[in-house]
Amino acid sequence: MPKLSLKIVETPVDGGKVQLEVTVPGSVTADIAAGAAVALAMQHKIDLSNVEVHDLAKTVRDTVGEAQHQAFLNEYTMTSLAPFAVAERGLEIVMDPVTSSSEDLHEGSDFCFRALVTLKPRFELSSYEPVTVKAVRPSVTEEEVAEQLSAIAQRFASSVPDASAHVRPGDDVVIRIAAWRADDGQPIEAMTAERRAYTLGDGFLPQAFDNGLMGARPGEERELAFELPGMEGPRGEAGRGIATRAKVTVLQIAKKVTPVLTDAWVAANIPDAGTLEGLRERIRSQGLEYKSKQAEDRAYFLTATALATRLEGHIPDELYAYTHQEMLQSLRAQIEASGVSLKEFAEQRGIPEQQFSMQMMLETRERLRQSFSLDALARHLGLVVEEGDIDEALKRMAPGNEAALRKEFEGTGRAYLLNEAALRTKANKWLVETAVYEYE
Repeated sequence: MPKLSLKIVETPVDGGKVQLEVTVPGSVTADIAAGAAVALAMQHKIDLSNVEVHDLAKTVRDTVGEAQHQAFLNEYTMTSLAPFAVAERGLEIVMDPVTSSSEDLHEGSDFCFRALVTLKPRFELSSYEPVTVKAVRPSVTEEEVAEQLSAIAQRFASSVPDASAHVRPGDDVVIRIAAWRADDGQPIEAMTAERRAYTLGDGFLPQAFDNGLMGARPGEERELAFELPGMEGPRGEAGRGIATRAKVTVLQIAKKVTPVLTDAWVAANIPDAGTLEGLRERIRSQGLEYKSKQAEDRAYFLTATALATRLEGHIPDELYAYTHQEMLQSLRAQIEASGVSLKEFAEQRGIPEQQFSMQMMLETRERLRQSFSLDALARHLGLVVEEGDIDEALKRMAPGNEAALRKEFEGTGRAYLLNEAALRTKANKWLVETAVYEYE
């Protein structure tokens, strides 16, 4: 984003709002228009790979039409630049700015628009003393250690031929197979092999094939009849099946052998653990580290929840509705990315739709009360954001992707939201460090 040099006039409005009159100088509108053209092209899947930079806007405009291009250009500019105007004025806001303009943006000319923003309400707490919460001391039981040792043994299990076995569901076998079409006797080369590893029940071949092998012993030959799926039809419908016959010889049936964990086995396979007791101690240490991190994350939530009970004042209904919708949209996007609808998600968990909606409202209420309580505590303590606080907030928000998230916040003019998150995290950390814990 080029240096914007925005001209901003700020006017207070009733209801805790501020209207910003923003003038975008003509010196940067060409760059903004190019960015809008790329965004609109991506939306409409327009190929710009062979288009010169100075022809971007014209190419997109000719494709989507003048009216749609202009409407998108105006909206893109206002939506993109409003956060920069908010940041420049140093405003603390809630909800996205509501933008409007009575003119169109033209490259090389100034562009004026309005952004109506809602100032973040300020609340006080009934007490600023440390909170008291119930907690459980992290520990690793011997049963948990035993479970991990069993899982390690399973991971190191090996398969060996079992000459006395017979084929059962789920077995790993090696077969010799010769297959042909039942209607004309033509060989099916893709299935024919002298040696082929196969796992019964993996769905690679029809169930009739697996059923025909049940009970066979190594060296036994059987002739099987089954149907292979046909080609899909033009509308994706299943094609007519192919009647198939095959001679199958079971060459080998594998038996799973799980090792007995001993000092010698550990020394040979996990040498840095040393002995079996060393492996046990490693499991305890890693388990305790994991549970301690869980307990710390839980402490952040528990202390913020306790603090929220001290919040005094009424949170505006408009903010409840906005935050509820924002949380719902975020949840819906996450769920639909996994291939299910929000309704199906609730049904899978046995939650009636009305109850699910009520649960979301309660979560909305709790999130807002925690956020404003932490704001109040930060003001009371006189906390200020330092570079390390931003790093810590990013680590809690997106561990492993801190740099990318910071770039996104700063590149879209929303660094003020990152500072807000860092200040709340700092206040929450103070809560965790000063809390009185009643261990169960």
